[in-house]
Amino acid sequence: MRIESLRYFLEIAQFGSFSLAARKLYISQQGLSKAVQALEKELGVDLFERSGKNVHLTEAGRAFAPLARRCVDAHDAAKEAMLRFARTAEDAEKIEVMVMPFVSGGLFSLMKDELYAYGLRDAVLVEKSLPDIVGDLVSGGGEPKPPAIVCLPDRMLACLLHNPDVEYVPLFRSCMGVVGTKDLLSPRKRSMTVAEVARLPIACYNEPILDAILAEMFAAHPFQNVIMHASNIPLIDEYVQGGRAVTFSDSFSDFLNPNPSGLLFIPIERSVTFSVGFVHSRRAGLEDGAARYVERFRRCIEETCEAYFAKHPLDGMAWG
Repeated sequence: MRIESLRYFLEIAQFGSFSLAARKLYISQQGLSKAVQALEKELGVDLFERSGKNVHLTEAGRAFAPLARRCVDAHDAAKEAMLRFARTAEDAEKIEVMVMPFVSGGLFSLMKDELYAYGLRDAVLVEKSLPDIVGDLVSGGGEPKPPAIVCLPDRMLACLLHNPDVEYVPLFRSCMGVVGTKDLLSPRKRSMTVAEVARLPIACYNEPILDAILAEMFAAHPFQNVIMHASNIPLIDEYVQGGRAVTFSDSFSDFLNPNPSGLLFIPIERSVTFSVGFVHSRRAGLEDGAARYVERFRRCIEETCEAYFAKHPLDGMAWG
């Protein structure tokens, strides 16, 4: 019995829909159905009753649900307990990394377990704006400088890729979506237009790159009801979880942390795509430890987020 099949079963039970569960799990509906059929065959029972597009747990399914949950929780607890033993002396190497606030506030929090397992959590993070990061990397002298992780919409990234003084190592691409409760968002919607989102009450995090992305997306359809535009994340969360407003997230964050506190994530049609990756000085290069950190970080993302890259591949853009 595969732990993935148990996770699939629990997601379908939660949403009452194979299609919604498939979207949240980043797999095809056909693949999800095959996995459940294999699980039902192994158990010798039907777990779901199909009724049109909706599904309901059978009596056997209701009895199996708490058992499946305990198995999944035990698996996650065992994995968490073993993370600290997965590290090597090389992994414990201290590295300084410059990061934009948009990155440090999301990526390093949502991937904390994965980064810990790959020996990447001991980096000294130094938050800086994009101009300061580029300025540090291209300033005089040939001494190696710390790498930086940046987040840029494609339009801005193109300028960075043409800068002869910096090297870019892509990690992933992502696109924007809206987050909220069922009070304001329908779980049946597969996507929303910018015009539809612009009419909703908005509680938006105040951050320069996010502001630039949203300004580009909503240029033709300005927000009609901004309840909050601030850096007070707890208050924004309170508004969103209380059904008083929606806020913004992105496809990669939704993949890492689907349904936080039962919230819905709905992609925005024709969303601005942005990319996250390392930059470092092309002329000065990287010290050996920093180079190993960058490669290990790239491998961590690639290996732990394989399902995400199936839907959001990195290819298709010349990275320079």
